[in-house]
Amino acid sequence: MNSDLFSVDYFKEALHLQIKKNGDIQSPVQTMNSYYHTVVSAIIQDRINKNFELIRRIRNLDTAYKAVKTEIAEQQQMQQQ
Repeated sequence: MNSDLFSVDYFKEALHLQIKKNGDIQSPVQTMNSYYHTVVSAIIQDRINKNFELIRRIRNLDTAYKAVKTEIAEQQQMQQQ
């Protein structure tokens, strides 16, 4: 398995891509929440035999989510100034 798959950078890139795709329809946070929910649901449904791998994927997704949310908040603050 590719070690970069499901990394923090992988999820950050995916979150940014989803925000770009859905920018006209949803706010960035709504888009991120939707993506997060979809990915977590898919991970839970996946028949992963190793619990560590499941935890690693969710932890990386959570870290990426928080990082992108912080970036968005900083961008919004700069636009308001």
